Amino acid sequence: MLVGAIVATLMTLLWVGRATRETLRLRALRRTGVRVEGEVIDNEARNRPYYGGALLYPVVRYQLDGKMHQGTVRNWIGKVELGSGLPLLVDPDDPYLPAAADRDSTVRGLAAGLITLVLALLLTWWAYTIRFH
Repeated sequence: MLVGAIVATLMTLLWVGRATRETLRLRALRRTGVRVEGEVIDNEARNRPYYGGALLYPVVRYQLDGKMHQGTVRNWIGKVELGSGLPLLVDPDDPYLPAAADRDSTVRGLAAGLITLVLALLLTWWAYTIRFH
């Protein structure tokens, strides 16, 4: 029981770390990024290792400084109609990592991760007290 609780806590720490990094990246993009209109050209499926199935992320094409770029939007989950427009924020120094301009799902993911981390820490504490007391 204790080992499982520790593993759950460590996995949740990784989740919180990734969500924190994405939230900070999105906030930086809101300050310094360029707003462009992207066209959805595909929906990329990424397998979910823990529940099975796949998550869909829109792949967009957009123009920045006269050049065409293409990238996967990581802060938007779900199928988007091909050919539809999507407002994006793009870092001019790294134009291949666009973010959806009007989407704030990373903050919700961070909040869910923090709540899960608290629960995992409580489970670890409970398992520790049962094991050693």
